[in-house]
Amino acid sequence: MKTAIPYYKAESIAEKSWMIKNGFVDHSYALCYLVEGRDYALLIDSILGMGNLKAFCETLTEKPVLLVNTHAHSDHFGGNFFFDSCYIHHRDIRFFQDCIGVKKQRVADMAKEMALKAYQDQIEPDENFTDWKPMKVYPIYDGDVFDLGGRRIEVVEVGGHTEGSVVLIDPAARIAYSGDACNGNTLLEFENSLSIVSYMKALLRLKEHQSKFDKMYGGHEIFDSSIVDEAIETVGRVIAGTDDRVERTGIMGYPVYYAAEKVKDGYERADGKRFNMSYLPDKILKPENQGQIITLRQRENPPGQ
Repeated sequence: MKTAIPYYKAESIAEKSWMIKNGFVDHSYALCYLVEGRDYALLIDSILGMGNLKAFCETLTEKPVLLVNTHAHSDHFGGNFFFDSCYIHHRDIRFFQDCIGVKKQRVADMAKEMALKAYQDQIEPDENFTDWKPMKVYPIYDGDVFDLGGRRIEVVEVGGHTEGSVVLIDPAARIAYSGDACNGNTLLEFENSLSIVSYMKALLRLKEHQSKFDKMYGGHEIFDSSIVDEAIETVGRVIAGTDDRVERTGIMGYPVYYAAEKVKDGYERADGKRFNMSYLPDKILKPENQGQIITLRQRENPPGQ
C-alpha cells in the first residue's frame, strides 16, 4: 500500500502565520511563509514547486491566497505555477520570465533525487507537479503595502542578492520575511546581483525599519534582527578592503571571495558571527544605472540560461 507523500509541512510561528517547508526530504532546502488577514492570506515565496503548494495552503486557510516573491530565484518561485498570478519587484520580473519553460517531468525528477528513500519510488509527474508556464506578474515597489485586512505587510527594497530583492515586514507580529536579502550565506556573485556599495545603501534602508521587527524569517535560515548590524559591519569591511577576502569556488563554478573566513569543513564563520557574503572584486564600487539597459545580447542570452 502506498504511503501518502508529505510534500509539505507547516509550523505556526505567530498568530495566523505559518512557516512551510518540504516534508519528504531529510532536510529543509528552502522555506516559505503564509500570513493570514481578515480579507486574504499572503504567501511569501513558493520554494521549489515539489508538491501542489496552492492546495496545501488551502488546508491552512479558507481565505483567498495572494502570492509574492522576495526575489526571482527558482528556489523561491518554483511553486508559483500552481497559482494564477504573483507579485515581484519590478527589477526582478525579467529574470523570473527568463525561467519560464521548465516541464513538470523535470521538477518531479528533482523531487525524486531529493526525496527520502521511502518516497522515491512513489513520486510521479502527477497533479503534485506542473509546468513552469507563463502567468500574470504584478510589479511591486519599495514602500508598497499588502493590506490583508487588519494586518499590513510592508515592502522594503533590499537589492543586492538580486536587483529586486525585497524584505516584507509584518510590524504587528514583529517579523521580517527576508528571502535571501541578509543571511549567513548572502550571495552577491550573480550577473543580476548589485554592487557592494549599492547593497550597503539597501542595508541602511533596511536598518531604518529595524525597530519594527525582532526576527528575520528568511528563505533558508532564521535570525534575530541584529544580523542587519553584522551585515552592515561586514559590508563596510569589504568596501574598505579590510575583510578576510577568502577565495572560494562560487555556486556558478567560478572564483568568488567570501568576506569572512569559515570554520574548517563547515558553514559557520570562524569568528562566531553569523552574516557572511560572497562577492566579485570588480563589483565592489561599480556604479549602476537604476533603469534598464536593454541590449540585443541581453535578449539573446538571458541570465540563468
